Amino acid sequence: MSAFKGFCMSMTCLVLASTAQAATRDEFLYGNANDGSNLPFRYFVPPGYDGAQSYPLILFLHGSGERGNDNEAQLNNNANGAMRLLDDANLALQPIFMIAPQCPTDGWWSGGTLTSAIGLVDQLSMTYNIDPDRIYLTGLSMGGMGTWSGVTAQPDRFAAAVPMSGNGDTNPAATVSGLPFWFFHAANDGTVGVEGSDNLVAALRNAGGNVIYTRYDTGGHGIWPVAYTHPLLFQWLVSQQRGVPSTITPPLVRIDVPTSDPAWTTEDATIDLAGSADHDTNAIDAVTWDVLAGPTGTANGTDAWSAAAIPLADGTNLIRVIASAPSLYDNYGGHTTFNDTLRVIHMGPPPDPGTVVAAINAGGDAYTALDGTPYLADSGFSGGSTQVSNVEVAGTEDDVLYNNWRFGDFAYHLPVFPGVYTVELHFADTYNSAPGQRLFNASIEGVPVLQEFDIIATVGANTALVRTFDVDVADGVLDVALSNGSAGNARLDALRVIRVGSAGESIFANGFEAD
Repeated sequence: MSAFKGFCMSMTCLVLASTAQAATRDEFLYGNANDGSNLPFRYFVPPGYDGAQSYPLILFLHGSGERGNDNEAQLNNNANGAMRLLDDANLALQPIFMIAPQCPTDGWWSGGTLTSAIGLVDQLSMTYNIDPDRIYLTGLSMGGMGTWSGVTAQPDRFAAAVPMSGNGDTNPAATVSGLPFWFFHAANDGTVGVEGSDNLVAALRNAGGNVIYTRYDTGGHGIWPVAYTHPLLFQWLVSQQRGVPSTITPPLVRIDVPTSDPAWTTEDATIDLAGSADHDTNAIDAVTWDVLAGPTGTANGTDAWSAAAIPLADGTNLIRVIASAPSLYDNYGGHTTFNDTLRVIHMGPPPDPGTVVAAINAGGDAYTALDGTPYLADSGFSGGSTQVSNVEVAGTEDDVLYNNWRFGDFAYHLPVFPGVYTVELHFADTYNSAPGQRLFNASIEGVPVLQEFDIIATVGANTALVRTFDVDVADGVLDVALSNGSAGNARLDALRVIRVGSAGESIFANGFEAD
């Protein structure tokens, strides 16, 4: 049910009996968005707030049954369990803000309403000292869908996300695969099918993401009071910082051998892995491994595990190590799974200096240039869109390369042997006609190499331009990323990568040298 917008009434759920004391609705202050939407919201200020220190914040999106304009319903039934995140014990561990906006009666957590809801973080930050690197997004049912929509719309905004009983479009998964997620859903959910979360978790893991997924056997749609009181959830949530996922807070799997880095390059036909799994003091049932679209197996051990002689295909192998543990709520049963990922590049001997190791016709089909370089059809990318033109391009005899291109925010991830490479970025602007209409940025291996770059201002319209950079690749994957600047869209027509030498041989400052 990708991007499901059917009727999914949030169930009225009684909060489970507990001796823990949670914040009450009377402790939530009233507000309205100041962006012109007047979106109503309630917000919680942690007791003893001290403006001299910064605080994390939870943005909570309710389900469809709490829509309206009374600025009350979104907190019904302790916000269907979400207010249990504000139990006294949790606040003692980490004082935290919470914002609970209310979606209009006929609205949805999408478009302008979702933008206004996320904008409340900035609005509250004008008054309180909110840590911008510790903003967490969660929601249930319609709000679980809104959680996915929110992080995919603003992937650089949040430190972690907890979608419950939701679904969404799997296509953007690669753009948010680095974000810490903890999903919750029940297999017998008759309102929003469990395949919604199943599909999102699979898409994230297929993109290299490390995801936690609590999948109850029973519990129906309204699992939320149980889910929000999962004994590991709050500590895991507040340990996450934007761009720096926690590597020590359970539930957690770690691959330590042959490396704790995200990628590894080898000439061997098999690989041995070893590491650890942490479910706090709770049991782990099993640790398994699989290679995307390849073999699977069971590791030896659980808390400390190993897997020997995993077969590798030529090229890139995405290996996932997945731990499975009880859900920690016996009445619902089920399991929590959590994983770590290693991208293994299996190659022959390192290429000789001067070897073209990659050539890609961005946005186009395979093409052999007049110098004999065989450019592959567009591949190895994530994000962006493509476009074509049909004009004569000056400065080249390979007009084909420059009449199709990839544009927007996108990246290429190319497996290469560790070492030094010359990266050629090929550009032409066959769409715009004047300087200032397209300004964009480019980075290689995370280092900016072009900022507010203007093709036409540099070389003119309908004219080919090649910029070259030397870079030392240490992890076996060459990352080339382009992003929109202050005008228009980023554009790339082709790229070519040439081997220079072994790792560490670069003579350039920071590993880069532009022509």
